[in-house]
Amino acid sequence: MVISNKQNQKDLIELNDLNQSFELIDLNIIGNELSKNKYDILVFYSDYNLTINQSILYGYLNCLKINRFEGTVGTLKIPGGAFELPLLTSKIIKKYSPRLCLVVGCIIKGETQHYEFLSSTVTNAIRNVSFENNTPILNGILTVENEQQAIDRAGKKMDKGSEFASASLEIMNFNNKFDV
Repeated sequence: MVISNKQNQKDLIELNDLNQSFELIDLNIIGNELSKNKYDILVFYSDYNLTINQSILYGYLNCLKINRFEGTVGTLKIPGGAFELPLLTSKIIKKYSPRLCLVVGCIIKGETQHYEFLSSTVTNAIRNVSFENNTPILNGILTVENEQQAIDRAGKKMDKGSEFASASLEIMNFNNKFDV
């Protein structure tokens, strides 16, 4: 999706200066050198509706910085849309065993029932990947009626990325507390 006007672009989140306490690795750049690192968090985001997905990603990373998260975070842009995320996420999880994942995408309703089928299928697939890999996966797939709802949820108004980061930190603290 290309955001239709400058005002809407201003409503999206930008990545703050990341002089952060965690190591951030863009896996799209380093490629197969991925195996050299142990990842605490992997964030997968869809190439489709990229500006929306990047806004969520940036809100997520900004919140980790604010909360002084210490660990290694990898980000990986997945080709395709929300439908491709679960399978490709599963393959990467099986290979690199992160402690937690966030899967980010955006499904915007069109004029057919495709939206309902896709939303349900992707949500169920992400849940299955989580159970199959024994890895907590936060479902960061926005399912919205229109572009403005996507901008509101991904952007400064609702900042779902920040919510996902807070939930990630809580889950990781829970797992550490109970050694699970």
